[in-house]
Amino acid sequence: MRSSPVSPPKGAYPQSLDLPCTQRSERAAMLFKVLGDPTRLQILMIIAHNKDKAVCAVELSEALNISAPTVTHHMKKLTDANLVTRHKVGKWAYYEIVKSEYQRINKLVEAL
Repeated sequence: MRSSPVSPPKGAYPQSLDLPCTQRSERAAMLFKVLGDPTRLQILMIIAHNKDKAVCAVELSEALNISAPTVTHHMKKLTDANLVTRHKVGKWAYYEIVKSEYQRINKLVEAL
């Protein structure tokens, strides 16, 4: 059975709504978009699981059987979302998890 929308009493003036912070909504939407890609989520979990060492982009490419440019694309998104940090050693890029951000996301994933 479908319920009908609640109508205000005749002549009632609509009240103003409390609106959530736009900046917070935009940050949440960006984060969900980044995490909405299964490959990126898998990359994030791999890096988090290897917490005792930085993970090289080449290792990710080989482990996931994806091209280096694809890894670079995904890592840029994860870095921009402040989920991983990047540092270079010579020509190699290494990534580490941002622990505080990952803990928040991991709680959400575990609750599913």
